[in-house]
Amino acid sequence: MRIKGKKILGVNREIIAIPRGNGEDIVFIAEAVLDHKPFDKLCPVPKPRLKKIDGEDVPDFDDKNYNAKIVKYSEKKTAWLILTALKATSELEWEEVNFNDPSTWLLFRKELNDSGFSDLEVNRIINGALTAQGLNEAKIEAARDRFLRQEQAQLNVLSSLREERKSTQSGEPASDSE
Repeated sequence: MRIKGKKILGVNREIIAIPRGNGEDIVFIAEAVLDHKPFDKLCPVPKPRLKKIDGEDVPDFDDKNYNAKIVKYSEKKTAWLILTALKATSELEWEEVNFNDPSTWLLFRKELNDSGFSDLEVNRIINGALTAQGLNEAKIEAARDRFLRQEQAQLNVLSSLREERKSTQSGEPASDSE
């Protein structure tokens, strides 16, 4: 795919800096996750049980167990997305989280807290990982504003080129303007 003749290369990255008073700031790097197949392989979407209605098997989307599984599935997907985005951070090692074991993914928040990060710092890390996915309305709005300013600037240039000149560079009236 190309936009304006340019091939789209690279992924969105977000730098998440956590200041420390000792001058040794902690920096996480999060990158957009483009491939969700590893998650889908480890965590298939829960399927509702079937119930009989008029002799037909139909999915029971109102089943409490199914809805609880969907909530847990969504939590795991979000955790996996955050953890996978943070893989771009060099030398980041998890002690309790195991990428091959979905039952450990939700431990990332506790592990960050246990490592000395406050709840607000953990939220900043999470938000940075989600922002790398393009999920930050402020950045989306800023990109939209930049685009609109560029469009307006181009329109202004075109408009000024189209205006009929009233005089030449020497100051003499242009021949059609007399």
